[in-house]
Amino acid sequence: MRTFIFLAFMLFILYSNAENFDADQKIYPMLKFSEQYNVIDTAHYEVIYAHVSIDPVLNQREITYHMLALGDNECSYYLKYGTYQKDSVSNAHHGSFQSWNELNATSKKYDSSINTGLVLKDRTKQSLIFQGIIFGQSYRYEEDIPTIDWKLEEGTREVLGYECHKATARWRGREWTAWYSDIPYSDGPWKFTGLPGLILSLEDSTGEHKFKAVGLKKDEFPFGTIKKSNPIRTNRKKYEDLLKDHKLNAAKTIADSGLIHMTPDEKSHLRNRRLFYNPIELE
Repeated sequence: MRTFIFLAFMLFILYSNAENFDADQKIYPMLKFSEQYNVIDTAHYEVIYAHVSIDPVLNQREITYHMLALGDNECSYYLKYGTYQKDSVSNAHHGSFQSWNELNATSKKYDSSINTGLVLKDRTKQSLIFQGIIFGQSYRYEEDIPTIDWKLEEGTREVLGYECHKATARWRGREWTAWYSDIPYSDGPWKFTGLPGLILSLEDSTGEHKFKAVGLKKDEFPFGTIKKSNPIRTNRKKYEDLLKDHKLNAAKTIADSGLIHMTPDEKSHLRNRRLFYNPIELE
């Protein structure tokens, strides 16, 4: 029995990694234009953010790298850097950071279980689309671009050579401090927006989530979404509930997945395994 449980969890880990790799290719927007993709906008800036997250229950820290593409038609998208780099390797029109390989190596070194998914902001419609994966299944929900009640504060800080100004806000259960630049884009990492310039650094009051720009350059490339993508449509609350259940009860996820045939008795003896979990949004 113990051997079976061990093998089941090993298959769970291997399958999750493989699924995440393949699913990234399927659901995330591709930067290379072709007939398979709907082009939404043309990016003129790309920003690489390091996201440091802490799970206080597991006492673990994880680091992921994400790319924010800023379009000229008031659209932007934010996704895991490894996916962006992988999808854009064959782009003849696409330039590269001098530190591109270093960022890629660091991203692989700190391979993460954080599921921040894809965030697409379309200000022409005031809509935000989120798309993420839970155990190989793609989900999508849409909401209004959030209105964050920022308070502009005294104080400056330099990030990537840009003088940044301080702002604070309470949003979805956390107290946030942002440092925004004079770059004329009211945007930032994840779903954050609404300041007079581009957010280059952001941290919640507990220190459990920190975003910091580690690379920024001007570039021009089209971006869009895959035409043939069939995620399950849901809403934010349902998605967050599913993600929480998966992260806190991985044994149930594998038992209910159908990937491995298990008798009711075997399911009842499958020990739970908690995965890294600390959502950005608490409300």
